[in-house]
Amino acid sequence: MKQLLLGVGIAVSLFSCSSQKYFASNVPPAEITDVQAIEPFSFVSLIEHSDVGVYNDSLTWYAREALLQSLETMRTQLRLSPEVLFVDDEWDRELLLSEVDFLIHAAETAPRRTKKVTPSVAITPLIDSLLTVSGKRFGLLIIQDGFTRSNKNYAGQVATAAVIGVATAVLTGGSAYYLQTPVRRGSTVNVLIVDAQENNVSFYRKSFAEDKNPTDVSVISKQLNALFRDYFF
Repeated sequence: MKQLLLGVGIAVSLFSCSSQKYFASNVPPAEITDVQAIEPFSFVSLIEHSDVGVYNDSLTWYAREALLQSLETMRTQLRLSPEVLFVDDEWDRELLLSEVDFLIHAAETAPRRTKKVTPSVAITPLIDSLLTVSGKRFGLLIIQDGFTRSNKNYAGQVATAAVIGVATAVLTGGSAYYLQTPVRRGSTVNVLIVDAQENNVSFYRKSFAEDKNPTDVSVISKQLNALFRDYFF
């Protein structure tokens, strides 16, 4: 009897959410309180043709609202101050986005803390000034990237994967059948806590929720929970 090998490209689970090892300064987590949440950013793409995602205003709006709702629900757990600080000026919002993006890249590439190494990533001017104006030492910054496929696109990708699987079986004489299941949607959340007093990033971590709706409050809340686990709680 020939052995049948089934390779599944995407594993199915109740909640597939992975979080990387976090970056942290030498400031103890217990010292981080009254954190000023600064306007979060969300960017969600819709995939309608092949694997090409196009930024979607409507999905992005729903994702941002879901993120804000999650922050409100988890305010006590995340040690947040009562109000989110919004940036009204469009030029400042663009600058804020570029600064957050810069800090994420710097924290991702910085060494992780060890007994011999204390990492340091200096915060940027606009973020520092926002915390100064709000009278807060700590600030929370978030960028979410997500995508979702249209029903038509997903059905087409599944059909294509099935054809490839059958072709693989035929070419191998039935000894192998590989099914590359397309990822229908996903959500990536990056979080930063910055420290104006120490002029440093206190904490950074990234989470990816596979095959989960990026506009779903429960999905984002679970990601935030996973991001701060082993740090705040």
